[in-house]
Amino acid sequence: MHTFITDFLKPLGFAALTALSMHSCTPKADAPLLEGKINVTEPTELAIVYDYEGENIVTELTTDSTGAFTYNPALKAGEADLVIYVGQDLYGAFVKQGCSTHMSIDGTRATFTGDNTDRCRFNNTLYQSFSPWTFKPTPDHPFQLDEWNTNLQQAYERTQKAVEAVGDPEARARYQRLADATHKYYTLQILSLDRMMNQADNEAQTDSLLATIDPNADETRLSGLINYWYNQANLVPNTERVIDLTTYFSNQINAIDSALSNEGNKRSLYNTLTTMFFMYEPSDSDITAFRTAIAPQLAKAPFIAQDIERRLAERANQIKDGDALPSDPTLVARDGTRTTLNEVIQGKVAYIDFWATWCAPCCREIPYFEKVWKQYKSDPRIVFVSISQDDNVSAWQAKVDKDQPGWPNYIFEKISGRQFLDRMGINAIPRFLIVGRDGRIIHVNAARPSDKDIKSVIDAALAR
Repeated sequence: MHTFITDFLKPLGFAALTALSMHSCTPKADAPLLEGKINVTEPTELAIVYDYEGENIVTELTTDSTGAFTYNPALKAGEADLVIYVGQDLYGAFVKQGCSTHMSIDGTRATFTGDNTDRCRFNNTLYQSFSPWTFKPTPDHPFQLDEWNTNLQQAYERTQKAVEAVGDPEARARYQRLADATHKYYTLQILSLDRMMNQADNEAQTDSLLATIDPNADETRLSGLINYWYNQANLVPNTERVIDLTTYFSNQINAIDSALSNEGNKRSLYNTLTTMFFMYEPSDSDITAFRTAIAPQLAKAPFIAQDIERRLAERANQIKDGDALPSDPTLVARDGTRTTLNEVIQGKVAYIDFWATWCAPCCREIPYFEKVWKQYKSDPRIVFVSISQDDNVSAWQAKVDKDQPGWPNYIFEKISGRQFLDRMGINAIPRFLIVGRDGRIIHVNAARPSDKDIKSVIDAALAR
């Protein structure tokens, strides 16, 4: 909150006035925690997330046609620092029970009125300045060490100014620790990229930074540094060439329980490792054994236990080879015309690419996709289709304009596209799908275009 005070006020009076302004709220009766307005002309989806002792509390909202939204849950701890996702754009805010704030979003700019605006501005500056998209190389924005370091320094300077404007001393100190931890996180990321891209010899600098991480500090979890700490801690060294997934991941979780005292940091790592466990597509019996092996930890992290139960339940309804497509999402072409997936593929074998411009592995598959398409482009029995998951339509349009693909390219209409991907269980890309002439799925997770056997896979689909 910016408070303008005349020069004749004594420092003690300034401190007292600041403390009063930071701890009092003056909302209207029944005013929500956060009212927002996004400069859009159609309903827009957003997700609002905050951390509660290692658990991400997520609220998904859809604005009205004017971009207005209201966020007013019962907070787990009475107050929360928020991360707000609108497509690929990140914003930040702060809410506190009994207080009310208004947020206006126009492009990348967010402004605040009402209560706790100083803390809202800090969070917004932090998450926008240290946006992962700023520090993520893409085919169209390759890694350049000097540029990345300049971006990092500028991000830290902007965040420092926002920290200094926070009136409450306790909050200011906590935000300073978080800003420093986030700066360290991205420093480590840049060092890692430099090693990978340029074969830089920076292990000594990396080790020095890793040694300064406090694994039990809240800011270590909130900044993401906890993952760097875990990766270098080597809690359960593995010497076996072949490992049992259930044993490996349950041993890791048990070791974390012993190594850390911060329960929130424990729960955060439990959640990360559980997600990794499921990425290896374990069997139902593996999942049951895993759940039993980490029962003491799940008792302290019921949200993870609930997630495991949800995953088990979803497996029974999971789309599999031989099933029909679960829905018929709307697709938008480069020229803005609309169609549906069934209209595009009807009566033909379809090889479908789900991708996004920000996904480097997806973009690496494009030249291979083009090579395969050229082999079959004169065959009327098959259609090749690329469907982007980009929220940033302009980025997708620019990529299509640059590449000039010869096969159909579309972007999902947001709502029907998200529903389709959820029902398909597609939560990672690149992903390829082969659908038969009868509209039933031949391969729910088909070979990539770069796969050496891709021609035999497609030929087999055409022969059915």
